[in-house]
This record gives sequence, C-alpha cells and structure tokens, in this order.
Amino acid sequence: MDLFSPLNLGDYSLPNRIVMAPMTRSRADAQGVPSPLSAEYYGLRADAGLLLTEGTAPSAAGLGYARTPGIYSPEQIEQWRAVTDGVHGKGGRIFLQIMHVGRIAHAGNRTIADVPVCPSPVRAEGQMWTDS
Repeated sequence: MDLFSPLNLGDYSLPNRIVMAPMTRSRADAQGVPSPLSAEYYGLRADAGLLLTEGTAPSAAGLGYARTPGIYSPEQIEQWRAVTDGVHGKGGRIFLQIMHVGRIAHAGNRTIADVPVCPSPVRAEGQMWTDS
C-alpha cells in the first residue's frame, strides 16, 4: 500500500489515503458566513481522499473566534452547501468539523450578547484577535 492507494474508512471508500487536516482559515464574515473563497479553497483540494473543514460553530453561542464560520443560520448553511456541492462535484469527500469555543469566546467576535456557554466561570488567560 502507498499514499495513493484506496482506503475503506467505515462506510466511506476513499480514492487515496490523503486526509486534509482541519485548519482555521478565518475566511467567514463577521456573521460566520463562509466566503465564496471557501468554496474555491476546498474545491481545489477535492482530490484528497478526505477533507476536514475548519472548526465551525454549531450555534451563535459557540462562535467566538474572529472570522470563523458557523452552520446555524440559513445564510451559513447556503454557503456551506456551495462548498460541499463544489467538493462533491469533483468527486471529493468532506466532513464538517464542529467547534464550540466555550469560555475562550471573545465578545468582539460574537454575534449575540449572551455570555458564552461553557463548563467554567473562570476567564481564559491570554489574548484573542478581534476585528476591532
């Protein structure tokens, strides 16, 4: 076997053993809607055996990094559909990585005023990049 040999992974038949690891691209708008550049980015990599997307918020309460996507609004879902349609149209396979940022969320990166949902009331140390 080599990197370019097919692989069965559970119910999925992958054409090769190349898996693109998830990487935060920060290409969504301030509302968590993936940009058209995201569809191009993932589409260009569709010949990998499997693509794992960047971390994507499952709800507004889970969004907290700047310019990261969500998948809870109709606009976000529509743009993710463009991404997946592009990848699938080239024969690729793509899985969405769900990411809830929890206590690390920064108010400057959130679309709602509610406090972050998290397992700890202790503020995270360090700095967070925001658009402001």
